[in-house]
Amino acid sequence: MEREEVVQWFERHPDAFEGDVTEFVSRCERAVRQHAREEAWLAARSYVEERRHEQERSSGARASEAYVANEVCHQLAYELRHHEPIPRADDVDRLAGDSAKRAVSSEAWHVLIPWIVDVARKQEHETWLEIVVYTDKRARELISRHHLSNQCDFDHAVCYGTVAARIERLLESDFVEHAFAH
Repeated sequence: MEREEVVQWFERHPDAFEGDVTEFVSRCERAVRQHAREEAWLAARSYVEERRHEQERSSGARASEAYVANEVCHQLAYELRHHEPIPRADDVDRLAGDSAKRAVSSEAWHVLIPWIVDVARKQEHETWLEIVVYTDKRARELISRHHLSNQCDFDHAVCYGTVAARIERLLESDFVEHAFAH
C-alpha cells in the first residue's frame, strides 16, 4: 500500500481518525523512518559488538594497526551486507509509536500495518546499504584520526585481535552516534 492509498482510505473512513489525515500520515511516516533508521544502526552496532567479543578472545598474529583497521572494516562491511535485518509486523507498534496507534481506530490500525512495515523495510534497507558503505570506507578515517601505525616490525606491530577489538569498539561508538543523529 502506498502513502496516497493510506490517505484515501482514511478519507473514505472519516470515523477512523479525527483531524488532518495528511498531517497524521506524514507524522507517522517520519516516525517510522526515524525508528527504522535508528534500529538499523543499532542492529549493526550489535553485530559488531558480537564480533568484538570474539576478537577479544582471540590473539592472532602480529600486524600493523593500519592493516588490521583496513581488513576489519572491509570484512565487517562484507558480513553486514549479508546480515541485513528485516522489520516485521510485530515491530509496528515500536516503529510508528504508541501515539499513532492510539490516534486511530482498531480497523484503521490494521490497515496501516502493511504500509508501516513497507515504509520501515524500505528505510531500513536504504540505511543498511549506507552502513555497509560507511563501514567499508571507515578504515582510512580511523587510521588518520587515531594515528594508527603502519609499522609491522616485531617492535611496533601488535596482536591482530587486540587491534581488531579496538577498531570494532570505535565502530560501535560511531554506529550509536549515527543512530541518534537527527
